[in-house]
Amino acid sequence: MIAYFDSSVLLTILLNQERYAEAYSLWSDTDFCLSSFLIRIETNISLCRTHKISNHKHDDSWIEEKTDELDEMLKNINYKSIDKSIEQVIIKNKILAGCKSLDAIHLATAIYFRENAKGQHIILCSFDKNMLKVAKELGFETN
Repeated sequence: MIAYFDSSVLLTILLNQERYAEAYSLWSDTDFCLSSFLIRIETNISLCRTHKISNHKHDDSWIEEKTDELDEMLKNINYKSIDKSIEQVIIKNKILAGCKSLDAIHLATAIYFRENAKGQHIILCSFDKNMLKVAKELGFETN
């Protein structure tokens, strides 16, 4: 399976959130992981924010451990930089205006990968309801 991931799936795994089993299954069943380079920034910021908010629950070793886990996960992803080609996809696909900016960048990157996949099928993996709605409108199979 080839799948495009946004940060919500990785963070669900790292933070052992409610949909952990589903997220872990999506991640582990994927043969080829794709994402925007944006995922690296989003996940690191979210881990730091979680550590800051729950400082009374987690000592400094927690953030170090989670960052190491994240680094291992990120090694499995094939990235696309945010560049002019992604901007062009956004310009061509006005439906992306129905998303928050970062979600639109993720969807534009998924479209870019799909357009360059030489017929390979790509599944979009996210837990963001609005992003999944727009992805379906764009013809993506979603989790």
